[in-house]
Amino acid sequence: MKKKPKIAIVVSHPIQHFCPQYVSLASLDDVQVKVFFGSSLGFKSYVDKQFNKEVVWNNLQLDKIDHQFLNGEDVVPVNSKLDAPILDAILNDYKPDIVVTYGYFQRLQRRAFRWALKNKVKLAYISDSERVHKRNLIKEWLKYPFLRWYFSRINYFLSVGNANEDFYQHYSVPFKKIIRMHFPIDVNHYEKSYSDRGQLNKIIREHYKIDDKDIVLSVVGKLVPSKRQGDIISAMVELEKIGMITHLFVLGSGAMQTELEQKAALLKKSKVYFTGFVSPEEFSAYYAATDIYVHPASIDRHSLAISEAIYMACPIIVSDRCGSYSENDDVQEGRNGFVFACRDIPELTQKIQLLIADEKLRKDFSIYSHKIAVQFQQRSHGGYISDLIAQIHTN
Repeated sequence: MKKKPKIAIVVSHPIQHFCPQYVSLASLDDVQVKVFFGSSLGFKSYVDKQFNKEVVWNNLQLDKIDHQFLNGEDVVPVNSKLDAPILDAILNDYKPDIVVTYGYFQRLQRRAFRWALKNKVKLAYISDSERVHKRNLIKEWLKYPFLRWYFSRINYFLSVGNANEDFYQHYSVPFKKIIRMHFPIDVNHYEKSYSDRGQLNKIIREHYKIDDKDIVLSVVGKLVPSKRQGDIISAMVELEKIGMITHLFVLGSGAMQTELEQKAALLKKSKVYFTGFVSPEEFSAYYAATDIYVHPASIDRHSLAISEAIYMACPIIVSDRCGSYSENDDVQEGRNGFVFACRDIPELTQKIQLLIADEKLRKDFSIYSHKIAVQFQQRSHGGYISDLIAQIHTN
């Protein structure tokens, strides 16, 4: 009987949208997967300073995953100092055929990197890094030789999208080393929510007293300057001037809420609803009630919210500083969405106006969003593993 390849995934902590992916991988017959967490943050509650709220994730499903907490169940801060010296001995015992690491800035990830090199074990690498948003050129120049060296030692790169792949190729990673994975979401939850989206739409709209025919926009993210939710409100003000009334769900909490509320007060008929912190399980209902999802952020590597919104069949408008758009990524311009120049309120207004005025275009974008999202999640929840295993056996 052929031996199953063993995959060791080394990750900082249980991340609420990656854990469902691990559940899917655990169900595969041709591979053995074990996840090693550096911290129990998220599994146990912690205070998120930007949300200004105590957070614990309820959809982790760790009972369905072969896993181990490397520092007991302590809530160790997830920063550059995160480490677990015990990892070396644990990997010696587990004897993986490949080690999957997430980024390089944590000591834990560099420890896994060194162990794999020392023991001649294949390395795969995941990040959502991109070169779309503006960067400090001096830092980039200083970092370039290190990343070229670091990436040259890695065997496979599990990419989340086109911008991510462009980032790797900037550091001389051969395209043949890149395996498209796509960004995972809680696909079982979203599959059910998509089936129930008519009812979810009704529940949300009735709760907020929004008519079925009214246009609803939404945006997800912490209320911080880089997310630029205020740009949507500015566009709503301009739309009111030409008689287009809209509703906006601002999903998230943060320090800028008061400022955004003051801006929303400028609206005469259009309305903005500040939902506060929303649990991951609740987002799908808001997407179901959304006619156009807008993501105006100046920095967002590859938005989880966009990956979720397209599964719920939302047309998308995204800024050109986000890493989620390209010809075969979450947002494909003219097929399921539009891209606008970040901070350009007239262009954002024009894109929203176009989708409001053209119901058929919204419907076409909606259908295409869900179509590609299903394909992407099938790959993210197992399809990419076949390519990875084939590479292991070939090399």
